[in-house]
Amino acid sequence: MSSAKTVAATVVRRLTRWGTASVVLGGALALFPRTRAFGLQNLMWGAIDVALAEFTRRQGGVPKKRMLRRILLVNTALDVGYVATGAHLAVRTPSLNGRLSPAEARGHGLAVIIQGAALFVIDLTAARRLR
Repeated sequence: MSSAKTVAATVVRRLTRWGTASVVLGGALALFPRTRAFGLQNLMWGAIDVALAEFTRRQGGVPKKRMLRRILLVNTALDVGYVATGAHLAVRTPSLNGRLSPAEARGHGLAVIIQGAALFVIDLTAARRLR
């Protein structure tokens, strides 16, 4: 069992690293037509992750252990929703009224699955440390 402050710092560090890697790799993949959708989706998720980590870091205060665990568990449930949404995009390949090709839908969907799964691991691991 860890303190809320230690767990929060670990989450911020992991989110920053994951977000930075997602921005860099996603940006590189977005340069190529075949992987553009996958790359853009990862780049956007990574930018949001880095921004959230920085916002959290600047806030300074850490919620009490019980509240932080509750927040992490809610986030874990949301992460499952992200994975399900990504799976829908990847498998059903909706065109969204002609705005997406099947390949683009698959690329976006696979990226959302990966991002949701990574966040699931980060959030659940942290929540478990607060038991």
